[in-house]
Amino acid sequence: MAAQKAKDKEGGAKRAQRATSNVFAMFPQAQIQEFKEAFTMMDQNRDGFIDVEDLKDMYASLGREPSVKDLEAMLKEAPGQLNFTAFLTIFGEKLHGTDPENTILSAFQMFDAENKGFLEEEYIKDLLTNMGDNFTNDEMRSTWKEAPIHGGHFDYKKFTKIIKGTNIEDVC
Repeated sequence: MAAQKAKDKEGGAKRAQRATSNVFAMFPQAQIQEFKEAFTMMDQNRDGFIDVEDLKDMYASLGREPSVKDLEAMLKEAPGQLNFTAFLTIFGEKLHGTDPENTILSAFQMFDAENKGFLEEEYIKDLLTNMGDNFTNDEMRSTWKEAPIHGGHFDYKKFTKIIKGTNIEDVC
């Protein structure tokens, strides 16, 4: 296992993706400290990453023995190795109730048949007020205050970055 971890850290297999979002701004400092303590309790071998062995050891200390398959499924929620930033990001997404960035982007792309990266402002307004969970006038006003609209074009890539709190410069 240690050899595999060394290989992973050298770039052989999946690596933790570098977060461009400011996930630390999502929580008060005291809550981040609590998450850090929880992470440290799970990181049994203190290498800065939570892996199957760490989870096995943690569950064993609680008198439980989940299957390796279940433990691996838990770890697959992370985009790579589970370091503290990835751990915090997962909790942020779960607690703040938003979908992953690629899911939101894919939803917008379904309406962008020509893959232009934007939707016509009137078209997106019509979708939001008349399809699915209809937006109220107040929800539309508050959404449009933050929406990147230029020349009647709603830039859904930038909007997705705004929703997720990631770097908008990555899109420009």
